[in-house]
Amino acid sequence: MQGDSATTSQETTQLLRSVAEQLKMPLSTIARQAELGQLTGDVSLTDLSAIRTHASAALTLVDCYLLGLQLIREQALLPLEPVSVSSLLVETAHELQAFAKQYDTTLELHIAGKYEPVMAHHAGLKSALLSLGYALLESYPVQQRGRMSLAVHRTPNGIVTGLYGDFEQLSSKAWRTALELQGKAPRPFESLSGNGAGLFVAEAILQAMDTKLRVGKHRKQQGLATTLQPSQQLSFV
Repeated sequence: MQGDSATTSQETTQLLRSVAEQLKMPLSTIARQAELGQLTGDVSLTDLSAIRTHASAALTLVDCYLLGLQLIREQALLPLEPVSVSSLLVETAHELQAFAKQYDTTLELHIAGKYEPVMAHHAGLKSALLSLGYALLESYPVQQRGRMSLAVHRTPNGIVTGLYGDFEQLSSKAWRTALELQGKAPRPFESLSGNGAGLFVAEAILQAMDTKLRVGKHRKQQGLATTLQPSQQLSFV
């Protein structure tokens, strides 16, 4: 029991350190924009939009972190229910659009065909995808920015959903190493900028739904995704 408590405390500390570091980026952007407006006496609509977008991203990450922290402490599974993954992806893409624009990236939504509901926790899955989206958008190499995809597709193992882009150096080995270095190194991912806090938050939430993040490919793009099981109940019309 004491060992489990120590492990939970260590995971919590590592996640807290990672999130605190990642929050510096949007909050620093807000501070710079506000300072510039104060010095010049002129805050444009573009500046206000950037401030609002980064503030919203910071607040969302805090909400997602709090959920992940609660799940780590309680070591409990989230209650699963039938969730329309297609509808949830539309919601997530809508919330990520403004943030993607700040990083000169077009966010594409790929939903090919119809999908029956999956067994998930709606708020948990959305929080995981938002955390994943914010983290990958911040980590996107400048020279490769252009588009990222929020997608869903079917495999023999279940229904896969995630975010994909031109992350050529992202590999399963790199992801395993990053998980081991979480909270211990400034940059757990050598191939990505930033510390990947949102990725670790997403992983913690998904684990509470008895699934996890993994490296995957979709339409020649590389990214991180999770596999969800179709609901045995009647599909949504």
